[in-house]
Amino acid sequence: MELEYTYWRDGPYFVGFLNDYPEDSTQGETLTELEEALAEVYEIRQEEKRRLAEIRKTGKIRVPA
Repeated sequence: MELEYTYWRDGPYFVGFLNDYPEDSTQGETLTELEEALAEVYEIRQEEKRRLAEIRKTGKIRVPA
């Protein structure tokens, strides 16, 4: 699977985020390190999704029209 990300140089670091999760930026000293950190962000987000799916339920209520 390929994930799209945005990155830039900030001094000695590459900083970036997954385009699907722009609020989770990370960094690395090399582009490879940044990509590894971004892969970790993705794995953490997927685990959070699995946990929430087990906890959260949906329901319906009736309200007057």
